[in-house]
Amino acid sequence: MRKPDFYRSFLGFRPNFDLCRRLASLGAQAGQRVWPELLHLTLCVIGEESERHPFLLPRVRSALAGNSLNSFPVHLGKISGGPKGAMLQALGCQHDIQDFYRVLISLLARNGIAPLYRKSGLRAHITLGHDPCRFESFKAPMEWFPAELLLIESEVGLSRHNVIGRWPLLPPRQRSLPFDAIFAGRAAA
Repeated sequence: MRKPDFYRSFLGFRPNFDLCRRLASLGAQAGQRVWPELLHLTLCVIGEESERHPFLLPRVRSALAGNSLNSFPVHLGKISGGPKGAMLQALGCQHDIQDFYRVLISLLARNGIAPLYRKSGLRAHITLGHDPCRFESFKAPMEWFPAELLLIESEVGLSRHNVIGRWPLLPPRQRSLPFDAIFAGRAAA
């Protein structure tokens, strides 16, 4: 039986079933072989080891314990290709995912877990395939609300992802509305 080259552990989101089907179709249009069960949006890689990391899940559980994380809209929609494959990149406002990322990194840091990459921050995308391709980038706008944060162990070289931890997300926070300013203006009149 073939062994993985190494194990990569990361935190991220998996698209829902309907979005996976749509992404698989877009990937096929881009000339990619897409495995819907591998589609994900990586927030941060937190481990790369030659063997499975037996203590990573308890450390992440500890970092997230007692903290409520809310879902938010992920705005995707620019399909581009190149020598390393095709990807669906973020499109439009990215404040929500960047805020989530900063909170997540802060919670992990308190428990001595640091992202291995992304020193310049998160550039949200979903990889559709790794086959080299060339085409004019095109837009396919979509919005998606992640349901849970996942700790995924990737068996690199075997195209296998194992979900080893799940944290359900609360519904999105309601935006604040400017009622104070509206009512203050009426009171002054």
